[in-house]
Amino acid sequence: MAGYTVAQLEAIETAITSGTLKVRYADKEVTYHSLAELRALRTDMRAELEANGMLAGAPSRGVPTVTMFCRD
Repeated sequence: MAGYTVAQLEAIETAITSGTLKVRYADKEVTYHSLAELRALRTDMRAELEANGMLAGAPSRGVPTVTMFCRD
């Protein structure tokens, strides 16, 4: 699945911290098989959201950087 939202990630993280396998988002409800499945999904979601610059502190794409080395 592509196009995750931060709200979906927050719902997954809330489920993980509460120890439940049932996640509600908008008008949908999903029951996952295990906590490991939720954690794997969270990892995928975070990676996609970070790559798209949608999480705070995530590096943005296309921002130029400059590195300088100087011998003294």
